[in-house]
Amino acid sequence: MSVSFLPPPSAASIPDATELVSGKIRIATSAEATAGTNDLTAMTPAKTKSVVDAAVVGGVTYQGTFDASSPADLSNAEKGDLYIISVAGTYQGQTWAVGDHLLINTDMGGTLDPAKIDKVDNTDSVTSVAGRTGAVTLSTADISGLATVASTGAYSDLTGAPTLATVATTGAYSDLSGTPTLGTAATEDVGTLAGNVVQLDGTAKLPAVDGSQLTNLPSAPVTSVAGKTGAVTLVAGDISGLATVATTGAYSDLTGTPTLATVATTGAYSDLTGTPTLGTAAAEDVGTSAGNVVQLDGTAKLPAVDGSQLTNLPSGASTLGALTDVDVTGVVNTNVLKYNSTSGDWEDGAVAYSEVTGTPTLATVATTGAYSDLSGTPTLGTVAALDVGTSANNVVQLNGSAQLPAVDGSLLTGITATVAALNDIGDVSAATPNNGDVIAYNSTSGDWEATAQSGGGGSAPSVTVSSPSADQTLTSPSGIEEVYIYTPSANINVNLVAAATCGSGFKYQIKNRSTNTLTIDPNGAETIDGSATFAIASQEASVTLITDGSNWFII
Repeated sequence: MSVSFLPPPSAASIPDATELVSGKIRIATSAEATAGTNDLTAMTPAKTKSVVDAAVVGGVTYQGTFDASSPADLSNAEKGDLYIISVAGTYQGQTWAVGDHLLINTDMGGTLDPAKIDKVDNTDSVTSVAGRTGAVTLSTADISGLATVASTGAYSDLTGAPTLATVATTGAYSDLSGTPTLGTAATEDVGTLAGNVVQLDGTAKLPAVDGSQLTNLPSAPVTSVAGKTGAVTLVAGDISGLATVATTGAYSDLTGTPTLATVATTGAYSDLTGTPTLGTAAAEDVGTSAGNVVQLDGTAKLPAVDGSQLTNLPSGASTLGALTDVDVTGVVNTNVLKYNSTSGDWEDGAVAYSEVTGTPTLATVATTGAYSDLSGTPTLGTVAALDVGTSANNVVQLNGSAQLPAVDGSLLTGITATVAALNDIGDVSAATPNNGDVIAYNSTSGDWEATAQSGGGGSAPSVTVSSPSADQTLTSPSGIEEVYIYTPSANINVNLVAAATCGSGFKYQIKNRSTNTLTIDPNGAETIDGSATFAIASQEASVTLITDGSNWFII
């Protein structure tokens, strides 16, 4: 806009100025301003000011203080509005401290937009760190009381040997070879959680941690260091969880002893307290994978592993009839095995029990022995949970003949039968049987032996079938076995004949076909498997009793 000054005599002939016509500008009267006169021909003072203000670029208008904890509405703020933070708080995604400046960079236009808000940080309280300003890089010498960890020497030069799991807080590392790595105790882990030790990443940069207490940063977000402001000098006590490492003394003077991060593979274990447990190397893990060490389960049983390469097992047959020289296709109740020299097989048939006496005993497993102390790789340990033995959780060790000890192998899988004939079983002696022989137990030798049958002649037992409603008292037997099949209409007792009267080897077979209870009561003080009576309470249940001439036993 240009302004021309014309001589007074011709002022009346000058036209009003417009956007296209040069001319005079006149100030509107109050009446014209009220009537809304065209501002191209009559500029009001207010219009003139607004035109001037619009021409000013980058102007800032102070709007007063601003409470960031309870912020006022800035949705209609205009570009250039400036506020001074009076109460700290978080507003529009930024943390504001007292003294910070909030500046609007673009008119809000009725809707808050964090991108239209600039923060000018004015809260630099820390002036230096360890006497330095600018981009400060600390070294161990900057922190009072923090010793330098040596990187030369050998662990073997130390007094004592580290074995405990805690990290020492005094003593010397100066004699160590290499530099110890950071510990694994909770308060000394490498990480960015509370109490962790900060470790530079692969590009020598700090990880993403809260640096609000650092000083002399470009944006000055640090307000204090360890509760201090100004020229801060740190000591070891100012850093929570960081122990002071001494540079003199011996491990024997320490409370607790640091452990090494890895397990040594050379040297001797004779200096250790206790005995090492099984390792964690792949070839020594407890488990059922290739190379693992087998550990008995909580019931002293082998786990389910493939036993196909085991040798000299007692039997690989699941049933007696599965053996190649045993024929039990026609077996009936109470039959025994007899040797047939014509067929060369053991066949089922009836025989007396009078020759079968005595009770086999279990073999005694040795519980003593010695293990020599080794240098170098340790043998299996003696810690209770890892003993060599056959109790729950013990480690199984082959004996001097490379055989497994006597343990329950019921969970083994993939076992191939190694027993082809009855005589191959360890406690059976029947190498040269005669025609008609039976297998009888010999309590002197502890074996089942081939012997000629005697007594009974295979005669059928007497069978009694009845439906009593009252107690039954049995009469003296005439043979070696009697069978009673009852369908009682009420709960009844069955009173047996005295064992001495029946004679050793005599059998009762008693069946209950009803839902009532049969209670079998031996004579006098005699017992059944040590109990005064025996009850058959289930329908179709039965029991076979045999006597040794004094008491009765369930078979």
